Amino acid sequence: MEARSTHRERKKQRTRQALIDEAGRLFDQQGYEATTVAQIAEAAGVSPRTFFSYFASKEDVLHDNTAERVEAAVRAIRTYAAEVPAPEALARAVEDMLTDSWTMGLVPGMTGAAVDLPITSPKAAIARSNARLDRLAGALTDAYPATLDRVTAYALVGAALGTISATVAAALTAGCTDKQALDAARTAIRRAVAGQPDAGR
Repeated sequence: MEARSTHRERKKQRTRQALIDEAGRLFDQQGYEATTVAQIAEAAGVSPRTFFSYFASKEDVLHDNTAERVEAAVRAIRTYAAEVPAPEALARAVEDMLTDSWTMGLVPGMTGAAVDLPITSPKAAIARSNARLDRLAGALTDAYPATLDRVTAYALVGAALGTISATVAAALTAGCTDKQALDAARTAIRRAVAGQPDAGR
């Protein structure tokens, strides 16, 4: 019974990843707006109905694994807290999160599509942003209870997340690839949060 369950879970994960991969490819090739759920499903070899059993909408594909990446940053903050001050710990954690994005489900086409995406659900977008902010700022204050107040923690995390958004958007507009844009964000994070001129540690 357990073997069947494991096989079923692996199959579901393969299907989910296929949908993500094909969505990224199609977004990259023809643009987010021109890509339909039916096209994504067909490219992944499943039905639109199957697509909707994994994602509520086309937009949701862009945000897959976001929570996983944030939790990885939270764990990194806890680890680095024993070694360095709060701004440096946050900078390192966010750098790690960006670097690890390519092993945690992000595929070419996703970053640019996310930047170009019209906000069709402002409440959902705000809720996602606030959830990231709350989780990372909470982790930072928990890791530095004696030296970091809540307001400063939120300011640091807000600066970090804002830097990512602005840098990625500017890099993509300048013709950079998704990976180049994320690399630029890593460097910018260190300048904005840790106050250092480059991404070296």
